[in-house]
Amino acid sequence: MAQTEKQPNGQTSAVVSHGLLTSMAVVTAGVATVRDHWGDLSPTRREYLLERVLAHAGVVSDGLRDLARGLPEETVAQLEAQQRHRQ
Repeated sequence: MAQTEKQPNGQTSAVVSHGLLTSMAVVTAGVATVRDHWGDLSPTRREYLLERVLAHAGVVSDGLRDLARGLPEETVAQLEAQQRHRQ
């Protein structure tokens, strides 16, 4: 059975936006740290930071793709439940 897709409401968009902004903060901070402290970071630490950047860039890409396509109703319900829990 195919999942029905639904456009997010204002609350859902706010939750999704918050998650995307959080991931973008990780991307920005990670890239800036590697750029500014390249020589001070061990190869292992640089790799760790770059892996985190790539992981969060993937989260952003997936989130934007979902928003562009419309979110599955199940995802919208989960996001709305999280929003109610935070209030």
